[in-house]
Amino acid sequence: MATTNIDVAGRECLSFTVEGPWAHFRRIDTTTEKLTYRVIPRTTAAGLIAAVLGEPRDSYYDTFARDASAIAISPQCELETQSIPMLMLPTTAGDIKTADGVSGKTVVDPETIATERKRRTFEYIVDAAYRIDLVLNDTETFERLYEFLETGRSTYTPFLGKSECLADITDVTRSTVEAGGDTDSISSTVPEEYVVPTPGTPLRMERTPAYMVADEGGRQTTGFVSYGYAPGDETLTAPDAPVMTVGDRSVCFL
Repeated sequence: MATTNIDVAGRECLSFTVEGPWAHFRRIDTTTEKLTYRVIPRTTAAGLIAAVLGEPRDSYYDTFARDASAIAISPQCELETQSIPMLMLPTTAGDIKTADGVSGKTVVDPETIATERKRRTFEYIVDAAYRIDLVLNDTETFERLYEFLETGRSTYTPFLGKSECLADITDVTRSTVEAGGDTDSISSTVPEEYVVPTPGTPLRMERTPAYMVADEGGRQTTGFVSYGYAPGDETLTAPDAPVMTVGDRSVCFL
C-alpha cells in the first residue's frame, strides 16, 4: 500500500512551500553519477520538518510513520535539471586526519588526494519548489511546527537534499482537508497504480523511499512508493485515487 493509513478527511492540515535555486535528492540506485530524484522524497520532507524543529537525528521516524502522518507533495516548478562536474575527495575512515600542531584542523593527506580524488557529475534541479501538505497525529508537534513556520523560525537552516542547497519556506497556511477532489486535476504526486495517462499531458514516474525506522545502525528504509507526477502547473488524472481537497487544490496524501 502506497498511501497513508490514516483518514485525513476533516483533519487539520499545515501547508507550506519550500523552494530554492538548487536541489539535489540523491538517487539510491546510482553510485558513480550523482543523479537526483525530481520530486522531494517523503523521507526527505520529514527530515526537513525535523530540522526546522531541531529534532535529533533518527528520532522522528515514528512521528512520520504511515499510521501516524500523511504528506502530499506537489511540484511547483518545471523540474529541469543541470549536470555539474565536481572534484570529490575521499572521506572514508582513515582518510581525514587531524593536522599536526593545529587545534580543530582536519586535512586529507596530499598523497591520498593525488591518487583517490575523482571527478563526479552531480545532477541538480534548477529553481526547485514544492508545496507540502502535512497531517499529523501528534498534535503537539503539529502546533510547534506551525508556530515555527508562522514566525519564520528554524532550528537548522532548511536545505533541499544537499546541505549547500539552501531553501526558503514560504506561504504557510492552515486549513481543513475536505473529502473528495477533482480526480482530473491532481496537483500532487499520485501512486502509480492510480495514474491514468492523458494525451497531451506530461507524465513522469519515480520510485523513492517513503518510510523509515531507527535501528542499531541509524536508520532503515521500510517502504518505497512509486508515483506519477507532472511538472509546474500541470496536473494528473487518476479516477480511482483517494483524492482530497486542500484549499483550492486536489491532492493525494502518502
